[in-house]
Amino acid sequence: MRHFKMLLLCSALLYCIGQVIGRNIDLNRAANDIEKLRKYLNSQDKSDTDDTDQMFAKLLDSFKEEGEKKLMLSQIVPMYMKMLTSIEATEVKDSITNLSQMLHQSNDDYLKPTEHKLKLLMKLKEMLVSDIKVQRSAMKHLLRIYRCTFDIFESQHSKESNTQKCKRESVRRKRGC
Repeated sequence: MRHFKMLLLCSALLYCIGQVIGRNIDLNRAANDIEKLRKYLNSQDKSDTDDTDQMFAKLLDSFKEEGEKKLMLSQIVPMYMKMLTSIEATEVKDSITNLSQMLHQSNDDYLKPTEHKLKLLMKLKEMLVSDIKVQRSAMKHLLRIYRCTFDIFESQHSKESNTQKCKRESVRRKRGC
């Protein structure tokens, strides 16, 4: 049953990748392959996975923006590729191959740059902030960082403000004002 939940998330990921990329992954084919794999894995293991259900639901619901989705997918898709290669079953080999190809294509075409950016962020976390050279370099860019942060804040604030304005105008129209 644990594998069922992983495959369910795999299906959701393929859908998200297709939506984010703007390409249509053959979801019918993916759904059929996932169903075959689910049946096979359910026949192998019937244990309950209620604890993992919530984890996957929270994970999928927590990412809303395209950039966040790309970051999440750049880490999860390789996990699925490894998982699919670890399943050794001749009965569902074609399904595994099809799903692996879809994930590999999505990962290679779309997610690799995001993975590279994540590695750069990890490298940034490992920098010695007490090093004077790092501090001098960081000060050169602090104003730019501040402006980017402020722009993001302003953008989010204006979106919220516009949403509130639309709601107020809608209420006024309903009242006849």
